[in-house]
Amino acid sequence: MRRAAGILLVFLLGFGASALLLRHTSFWGSADDSVARRNALAILDRPAPATPEPDGPMIRAAARIEPAVVNIDTLVTGQARSYDFFGNEYSRPYALEGKGSGVIITPDGYIITNNHVIAGANIIKVTLPSRQQYEGRVIGADEDADIAVVKIDGRNLPAAELGDSSKLRVGEVVLAIGYPLGLGTTVTHGIISATDRRDLEISEGHRLRLAVQTDAPINRGNSGGALANLNGQLVGINTAIVSENRGGSIGIGFAIPINAAKGVVRRIISNSRPQPRSAEQPFIGIQYSPVDPDTAAQLNLPPGNGVQVEGVVPLTAAAQAGLAPGDILVAIDGHAITGTQDVRSYLGRKRVGDRVTLDVVRANGVRARLTIKLGPKPSGFGR
Repeated sequence: MRRAAGILLVFLLGFGASALLLRHTSFWGSADDSVARRNALAILDRPAPATPEPDGPMIRAAARIEPAVVNIDTLVTGQARSYDFFGNEYSRPYALEGKGSGVIITPDGYIITNNHVIAGANIIKVTLPSRQQYEGRVIGADEDADIAVVKIDGRNLPAAELGDSSKLRVGEVVLAIGYPLGLGTTVTHGIISATDRRDLEISEGHRLRLAVQTDAPINRGNSGGALANLNGQLVGINTAIVSENRGGSIGIGFAIPINAAKGVVRRIISNSRPQPRSAEQPFIGIQYSPVDPDTAAQLNLPPGNGVQVEGVVPLTAAAQAGLAPGDILVAIDGHAITGTQDVRSYLGRKRVGDRVTLDVVRANGVRARLTIKLGPKPSGFGR
């Protein structure tokens, strides 16, 4: 029994020593982990050391021209012919949205872009990198040259300095700036691949008479944007790419040389006769109809009160304010709306650019008051 007790004692002593060793190891392991965590957190909280700001030529060039490159959203509206089940013809409105880029060339808002960016557009919204938004109007366009001039009403706007595209050399580094794929301002870089591409077919029946070629990545939405040299000067208007199935860049892009574009722009501005703002009809941006009696009863509206929103035109004041189909417009500037004619007659006394207050009953019965700025009326739509 003594021997057995001795064996048992040795076993227990051994187990106790092992447990103590494990506790000892665990203790030191926790200490190491704690120190490591503190060190990691200290590194994360440590301010970055002061270093000279990078001042490379591409950074300087991008900073110089980027503020002048704008996003252009367009809306093409009209009437499409359709036929019902019985073969009767009727028309219905349509709206096609588009995106592109442009370059401000004067502080008071003249913008160069491509004709194909704004062709047929009834509504043009121009957004600066600062997120300021303006209504644009077409001053003129040259379809063959694929150049258009858009004007916004602004002051002290950032304007690009025009360079000399005749001095471009193959291998010269350039920047392409625009708004591809609906993203914000995007800057890519590459080189001039060729300076004298001629008679390029960029779409069916449309050719570029003269273009510079670059491998700077250009994608959908870059059209009308800037090609800039390392002085930050505008040397071309990005216009087209050679692409594969999905329309992405494969390193072959084309820009209209600024020297060629300047002659077209000068002619457009010289010959322009812009329509006065006062001659345009003001537009909220909705299609509307009398309120259905069942809807009026559900929302506890008096019979004949308000008009019901049937559709909202993109890029208009109504769309930006958040109006939606099913909303009921019950008053404008405090004047009760009892029918569609009230809307027409009241807006007939307003001008493009005026601000009006709309009282709206939502489809869920919630009331809202919205202040909007009236835009110009596009073709094919009511007010």
